[in-house]
Amino acid sequence: MLASVTLLGGCSDKKAEPPPATGALSSAGLPSAGAPAVTDPIADTSAVESEPCAAIPGAEIESIAGKVKRTRAEDMTAGKACTWVFELSPTTVNAGLVMGNKDGLSAIYAQHASGSLTTFKPVEPIDGYPAVVYANGGEGKGNCTLAVGVRDDLVYHVIPRLSSEHPSYSDPCGLAAKVAAAAIKHLKKS
Repeated sequence: MLASVTLLGGCSDKKAEPPPATGALSSAGLPSAGAPAVTDPIADTSAVESEPCAAIPGAEIESIAGKVKRTRAEDMTAGKACTWVFELSPTTVNAGLVMGNKDGLSAIYAQHASGSLTTFKPVEPIDGYPAVVYANGGEGKGNCTLAVGVRDDLVYHVIPRLSSEHPSYSDPCGLAAKVAAAAIKHLKKS
């Protein structure tokens, strides 16, 4: 199986997709490509797979990122994602499980090893779950793509696209980490 990681789009009219990784990965051999193991995997993610906005209650996402204007679930290439559109426009946060990537963080590490990523930065674990900030172009102020391994074969992506007026504009990855931590807390309860 050819490993492929598809980003969940951060804006309703724009969906980013990095190129497929160059090497084949086997789910049985995960983690691979230097990716860290997920030591406390979240086995049951079914509730969030079908209802991605259920990962974080409305009041909690507002306490993290501001007043929500609207929320919508979107069918993406690699799974369902939730997009929160905030009153402080044009600010959005898109997040969800990337069900189409059966190689988890290993697929991202393999892309990095092949030289196909323009940004690759492992970051501190999010509530004990390994995480990496990465991109294949599209980097810029107010933008971040964070992938958190919730199992060796599954990642939760958070992609904030923040306006220059947003308080987290200078640290969008910090905001992404807070959103991921909230989602992980709820995923572990399901």
